[in-house]
Order: sequence, then C-alpha cells, then structure tokens
Amino acid sequence: MMKLHLIRIFILALPALPVSAAARADTLQLSKIDRKIESHIRRGNTKKNVQCLAFILKDFQERKIHKSDIYVTFDDPNIDGIGIGIAETDENYTCEAGELRAWEANEYQVAKTF
Repeated sequence: MMKLHLIRIFILALPALPVSAAARADTLQLSKIDRKIESHIRRGNTKKNVQCLAFILKDFQERKIHKSDIYVTFDDPNIDGIGIGIAETDENYTCEAGELRAWEANEYQVAKTF
C-alpha cells in the first residue's frame, strides 16, 4: 500500500518539474522548415533579424550550400534572435540586434548591420 502511494506522488509531481531553458530551443535543418515554422520565426524576431536571415541564406544559396546542410536555431534563450550554421563546419552565425554576427571560439565579429 505504501509503495502505490509513493508512485502516485511521483506521477503528480512530474509535471511540476522545470524544463531547462536549453530544452526549449529548436534547431532544424533548413530543408525541414515549413511555412508554419517560418511564420513562427518571423513573428518571434525583429524585422532586422529577419532581413539578416534572408541575407545569409542568400549567401549560402549563391555558395551552393545544400538546404539539408544548413541548420537554423530559434526560440533559444541564449540567442536574442536567430542562429544559423553549416553542418560539419565551424561556420556559425547569429542574427541579433540587427547584426549578422560571425562566431568563432565563443566570440563574434559583426559582419554586417541591418
């Protein structure tokens, strides 16, 4: 009887466990982003950050980087905007505060402002 009581307490307490902030971030291949997700990204960011994303994606397209090799990070509490990276490379960018930021060794250089 006591064992059953403990299981009930655990099950009731489980929904109250906090979800870590990193668990809420989403990273998807560009090829997996549909119109609904794109709309969510646009609504959740400033116009300048969305312009920045379009700029870097155009650059990737001109460089003939496959959509399946491009990863987009959004809803990340550690990024005040949108993250973009290329699989199996060290190329990582963010669009934050209207700036295109190129990241290397946890430091960034502003590549362009919008």
